[in-house]
Amino acid sequence: MRDEYVKGPAYSALRPCKTETDPSSFPVYPDLVERLVEDKHQPDPEGVLPHVLATCSAYSYAGFEQHSDPGTIAMIMTRLGLEENEVRVFEQRVDAMYIASAASLILDRDRRVAILCYRGTQPEDIISILTDADVRPEMLAVELEGRRYEVHAGFYRNVRATRHLVVEALERAVRGESLNPEEEGTRGDGLEALYITGHSLGAAMAAIMAVTLVHEPRYRHIAEKLKGVYTFGQPMVGGPDLARACEETPGPRGTYLLRDRLLRYIFDRDVVPALPPRPVGPYAPFGREFHYRRRHGPVDATLTFAADSAIEALTLPSDLVRTAADRDWGGLLLRITEGARRSARPLLRGGGNGGWTEIDQPGLNYPQMDSLAGLAVVAPLAFFATRLALTRTIPFKYSFDDHGPGHYVNALAPPGVLSEFGDVL
Repeated sequence: MRDEYVKGPAYSALRPCKTETDPSSFPVYPDLVERLVEDKHQPDPEGVLPHVLATCSAYSYAGFEQHSDPGTIAMIMTRLGLEENEVRVFEQRVDAMYIASAASLILDRDRRVAILCYRGTQPEDIISILTDADVRPEMLAVELEGRRYEVHAGFYRNVRATRHLVVEALERAVRGESLNPEEEGTRGDGLEALYITGHSLGAAMAAIMAVTLVHEPRYRHIAEKLKGVYTFGQPMVGGPDLARACEETPGPRGTYLLRDRLLRYIFDRDVVPALPPRPVGPYAPFGREFHYRRRHGPVDATLTFAADSAIEALTLPSDLVRTAADRDWGGLLLRITEGARRSARPLLRGGGNGGWTEIDQPGLNYPQMDSLAGLAVVAPLAFFATRLALTRTIPFKYSFDDHGPGHYVNALAPPGVLSEFGDVL
């Protein structure tokens, strides 16, 4: 187990050779603490919070030899607007169990706001990749509100590996104490706002941690501080029963936090939100879904419709076999209808303006992958196709390339915000 604490820099430390009165393009959001504390709309209409949390999730990958680098996280959060923040990182690895758990807790200087950020799948780390793309996941049962539900065992174990240290640090934050266990005393009136975030595997961990805090009575005092959960490229973590329980069961003060304030962002044709694939069992998302679509011309829209329709047709024989075994003909008809609607959307939109759209019709949510072909064939082909100018715009159904955290950061940047470094071009 690794447990490391760092103190973030002041603005002046990031402005070498400049006077304190020199105008600078950072912090990117000078009023970031107040924006995080405000209990208004989630996400905020100006798009600041999604951008900040996507950036935090992206830089949680910083590190060396599979170890997180809290100094980089602290530096980026200072540039965004949390000057002299505190960062504490918890890590645990058990390779034989596919556990590669890393959680960063960020606390602002006045100890009013905390961000719990889970690191996602490291590109060079086979253990975290096996956890994220496990196509035959073992399931574990967890109890919520007196009933037991199944969750993806790999994601769950990664949360549990560091949860005791995370909760201990959150309790310090709630009391207004430093994240540094060696520092005594409190500041202010205690924590006012908590956010949980993550990308990829980290997004799945963020969702499971949110479920834990909201539904376990012993964590209710922490859950009362939870303002929002923002996930980027999140795979599904459990079955339809768990999703319904999260949507229908109220949280602290009668709020439906897991329905209204768990926000899932999906960039274009990111393959990971469609995992695990349907042949290994039914999975379902919960919370609100925001989908980014690149702008395509009529030709691309037609190709997208043809490609999606072909893949839907290829999965039909296996659907018929499963339906014959289960005698669920109504379910098959529903899947065919929803598949046709999803495939036709590019044509109905025409070129469109692209950008982010909230999906408020359950039947049009980003669907669970119908076959292993999407993971084994389509997504890798799309990854290599984007590297060549002639094939870059081919509309594959799924893409590994679209899963990159940089896509989420760039697509979520509000107008006029050029980068997390405050660059002026």
